[in-house]
Amino acid sequence: MALTKASHGVYSHKTMVAPKGQSAPAKAGSIPIRSTDDGIHLSNSILWFDSKVNGQLSFVSSAEIQMKVKVPQIITTEETLKILAAQKNAPHTHNALVCQYNRPFSIGRLRMELLPSGGILGGASLYVETEQGRLLYAPYLQTQKSGTVRQMQLKKAHTLILNAYHPDPNQALPNRKKERERFLEAVKSTLKNGQCPTILCRPAAIAQELTKILSDEGIPVAVHPKIYRINKVYEACGSPLGKYTPYSARSAHRNKPVIWPAPTKPGQFRARLPEGPVFLIEQTSGEAQLSPSMKRNVERFYFSNACDGVELREVIAAVGPKELYFTGPYAKRYVEEMKTLCPKVRPLFQNDQPTLF
Repeated sequence: MALTKASHGVYSHKTMVAPKGQSAPAKAGSIPIRSTDDGIHLSNSILWFDSKVNGQLSFVSSAEIQMKVKVPQIITTEETLKILAAQKNAPHTHNALVCQYNRPFSIGRLRMELLPSGGILGGASLYVETEQGRLLYAPYLQTQKSGTVRQMQLKKAHTLILNAYHPDPNQALPNRKKERERFLEAVKSTLKNGQCPTILCRPAAIAQELTKILSDEGIPVAVHPKIYRINKVYEACGSPLGKYTPYSARSAHRNKPVIWPAPTKPGQFRARLPEGPVFLIEQTSGEAQLSPSMKRNVERFYFSNACDGVELREVIAAVGPKELYFTGPYAKRYVEEMKTLCPKVRPLFQNDQPTLF
């Protein structure tokens, strides 16, 4: 799928046209960045990316962070703050610089802008103009439309930082449209047989997409209380999801599929799963860890809110960087496969230590 320019000089799924009406680019050079075990730091500045405890100022890219942010000040979207609060994971800081997409702002000599990343409500990439050049930090991009959030946007940049999330940079994930059709067919078939599936998935982003997919087909669902709270944030922010009710063990939901948070570790379920077959929604192969003792029929589907390696190549071509960095568990593998895509391709290891992959 081709990436194309939208308004504000940003890029989505159309044609590549040079941005107009922007300030002249800074003189291109090597932008000094370093990775630590707690986020990435733009050297010689106060700006960190997805740091939870380091530094004075951190950009929080989405509400999928796994722990509370404790830095003195953060940059993020209002939607991200609301989802974090719904997950009872709100930042400890009350000093948040809440920004809207496509509204440039400055801190010191840094000129910044948030761009929608396309995977989760409020998720953002951070575009930064520095004295050494333009940088785009885009850890979680989704090129495909989900129907619940704003579509991904990009900007041209000298330096691009991406996350190597999926294990194989050469393997494309299943087509999202076909996977949606396969998922719907499986749900309808199960209901027709007098059973209701329990759908295990990420509580943020994917759970809301599945709620809307089922509701659009006239299939009301029951959702885990954690997912219910996040659903309400989506709707309050202008993303209607359709008909759903909160799941309660005291109430009968035998006529409704149930959407439940997937475990990240074996045996992590804190409450007994509803009866019936299990549909496991994975972002990448082997992500969810189900207990070997689970004696249920488990069918797997793939809905990711992060680009696979094939899609990232399109992103790189659209951004046109001179420096390309990969972070994440498969950084070294992605560097090897994509080292010809721009003049400088490097991994960013935590504390400059290579990963085991």
